[in-house]
Amino acid sequence: MEQVVVAVSESKPEVESIECECCGLSEDCTPTYITRIKEFFDGKWICGLCSEAVKEQMKRAVAPTTKEEALESHMALCKKFNRNIRLNPNLSLAVSMRDVVRKIGSERRTVKDLPPAPGTVSSNIVRSMSCVPRFDIDVNIKQS
Repeated sequence: MEQVVVAVSESKPEVESIECECCGLSEDCTPTYITRIKEFFDGKWICGLCSEAVKEQMKRAVAPTTKEEALESHMALCKKFNRNIRLNPNLSLAVSMRDVVRKIGSERRTVKDLPPAPGTVSSNIVRSMSCVPRFDIDVNIKQS
């Protein structure tokens, strides 16, 4: 009976814990992956979430945005978030609600300011002197 000895290599790839330069999130990654990401982002370590946000910002920008500009913009946003929102989440909620109300208000103003398209019937719900609403219909269609 012959005994076969198999040498199994127990070497696992080294894993390093590294912190994102944008958001501060720590990830465990291999050195080769860390090197690849740092090369792509000009020497800065960016976590996967921030990396995707930067790539998305480059795609969605109206004006052509370089990778460096998108990264700087995202880093500024993360620094603002870490400085204000993480320190006082209740204040953050109030500011966020204020921003939502402002956005909704500005959207309503822009829709009201637009004239109706030609040949369309515009109808507005108008409040009369009583509490009962009525419909005020403008018909701009010529009858032949």
